[in-house]
Amino acid sequence: MAVIMIAPMRLRARLRAHWKAQRLKRRLHHEHEAHCTSLCCGRRGDALHITELVGGDSEAARLRDLGVREGANVTILREGDPLMIKVDNARFGLSRAAALNVHCEFRVKPH
Repeated sequence: MAVIMIAPMRLRARLRAHWKAQRLKRRLHHEHEAHCTSLCCGRRGDALHITELVGGDSEAARLRDLGVREGANVTILREGDPLMIKVDNARFGLSRAAALNVHCEFRVKPH
């Protein structure tokens, strides 16, 4: 069995590049969350009111068929990808990309 070793200097350089990319990714996401009104940045238990669907017509039509439409009230059940939501007693998952196309405003949390 052959063991392939990466030179220590190249390994350190690759790790440094990886850590730098991870820090940049986290910083960009925090900046995104600070100004975001999309469904993707809601937290578990948040009650939201959908104000607008953006993106392509086919994507918006698919979301409307699922019940995710302007004026609907949404509760976030689980964060992540897919994002689990509840709309009109129906529960389903949305990809993060689809959730980015749903603009919302916060409502009072349900008790």
